Amino acid sequence: MAGGGDAASDVDAEFVIAGGGIAGLATALALRRAGVARGHGGMLVLERHPEMRATGAALSIFPNGWFALRALGVAHKLTSRYDAYDTSKATNLESGATQVFQFAGNKNKGEEVRVRLVDRKALLEALAEELPPGTVRFSSKLVSIDTERAAGHSSETTVLRLDDGTVIRAKVLIGCDGVHSVVARWLGMSEPVSSGRSAVRGLSIFPDGHGIKRELRQFLSQGLRAGMVPISNTDVYWFLVNDTVAAGK
Repeated sequence: MAGGGDAASDVDAEFVIAGGGIAGLATALALRRAGVARGHGGMLVLERHPEMRATGAALSIFPNGWFALRALGVAHKLTSRYDAYDTSKATNLESGATQVFQFAGNKNKGEEVRVRLVDRKALLEALAEELPPGTVRFSSKLVSIDTERAAGHSSETTVLRLDDGTVIRAKVLIGCDGVHSVVARWLGMSEPVSSGRSAVRGLSIFPDGHGIKRELRQFLSQGLRAGMVPISNTDVYWFLVNDTVAAGK
């Protein structure tokens, strides 16, 4: 599935993807499914953490997301593990009123594709399992990017330097390295701005089963949104989101 970082060395690769999260792994798998960079050392995914990250706990995947995961060949690994939802109930804590929201499904070849909430780490593992061993390089923190042109060549090579001293030369660099992206900074993109919200998310696991009614519940108040939803017989995803910046500022 993946490999750890090698000792400091020089490495050549056709494609390098910075970031081993959902976007990075999905991009790597899409390139592989398309027949790109199949040779030895053809593609590397650089992940700065020592293992798969579970940050974010769980996420909702709507039908269009499931169609994408089907195209990547991993949807079947997850649909059998996680419950589908048709509705969400939202209760206003001030008024006590509850609204029911219907999730639209989409049919594909006679089968209805519905909304499911999935453990983020399970999704990462499902994607990574489809990649050749050594594709994902853990403990590989990208610290700088430069370019060089070999004598007599018109094309440039991207030169990546990692915090362990490794130098990687890539023909193509793809940035999937998140909100504090080294690739975005190198490209001159603007710095991220605050959304005006903060959030806490978690996944509670009950090995013997949680016994909680299978429904997606949200509770709303001024500047506050909380919710919980069982995503399987043993796992319950919960979250709390609040405004941190006054409206209009």
